[in-house]
Amino acid sequence: MNRNLVMMAVVLPLLTSCGGQSKYEKAIADFVQTDKKGTWTDLQFKVIEMGDPTDITVKDSVAFLTKKFDSEKSKRLATLNESIARNKESMEKERFNSMKQFYQKLIDKNQELVDSLAKTSVKLPDAYKNAAETTVLAKEITCKFSIANPMLNNAKQEITENFILNAAGDKCYRRHSKKK
Repeated sequence: MNRNLVMMAVVLPLLTSCGGQSKYEKAIADFVQTDKKGTWTDLQFKVIEMGDPTDITVKDSVAFLTKKFDSEKSKRLATLNESIARNKESMEKERFNSMKQFYQKLIDKNQELVDSLAKTSVKLPDAYKNAAETTVLAKEITCKFSIANPMLNNAKQEITENFILNAAGDKCYRRHSKKK
């Protein structure tokens, strides 16, 4: 009897681990085969190769949000400063006082926006305030897979994309093409 228990203890984990998909594979397969309306279509999804998941932490998210904010702020400031310069140039060329006043109002309005925007900083979600920097928010994983595309007479396609999954790795949020 003890020998049977030992044998089952060895064989059972092997049988359960060999069958089925990993939670990452299942989440990605469900995401790829479900359209935006929630309709599932069997695309004969098969994983060819899957990379190791990378954790996306609070620290990563803060860095991303800060970089994006700073980039957008710089673009907006550049646009406003170009507008101010154009309006100053037009005002200097103008002969009529009413038009000079018009340009000055535009310059003043844009300068107020520049001054206000220069004082702004990124506002992070409240959930980040008390969270540790190492808290895992999501996982990113690269997956090469094949599908039978029904739009192309079920022609087999191989696709490599990055997927963003929740921290548990059992739900996919989005996908994007793999950067080279």
